[in-house]
Amino acid sequence: MAEKRLGESQQTETAPKPLLKRVLCNYLPVSDLKKASDWYERVFGLKRWKPDGSIMVLGGGQWLFLLESKEKRTANFFTDQWDGENYEMFSLTFEVENIVELHKRLRDNGAEVGPLVDQGSCGLQFTFKDPDGNKFNVWQDPASAERS
Repeated sequence: MAEKRLGESQQTETAPKPLLKRVLCNYLPVSDLKKASDWYERVFGLKRWKPDGSIMVLGGGQWLFLLESKEKRTANFFTDQWDGENYEMFSLTFEVENIVELHKRLRDNGAEVGPLVDQGSCGLQFTFKDPDGNKFNVWQDPASAERS
């Protein structure tokens, strides 16, 4: 009887499993699908899941949908809760294995790229904008940086 009560007690103390597992797809507004998909393929080496380039596949299998917007839009927004007042916030952070190489590749391809910043135990990071002005953050796990 005591064993049953112990098991029941442990069950009620266990936190419920989150209902959301992970982000599978992200949707980005672009002005020209062909130009955008060519850029994402050339700069990042992403593969096209659909020949028209509207779905690009990241290294971890997640999908990045590039969708032509009827109006000039980006996925960015402004906030006072991140890095000062009226900060233009990125909507996504990409994890990479070689942040220095990607930083150079983006600069070489004419992208607007922020400085490479060492966030200490949070690792190296930088921001950039794609040709449509969508702003992103890039991060490298400090543990993976030590292995490379």
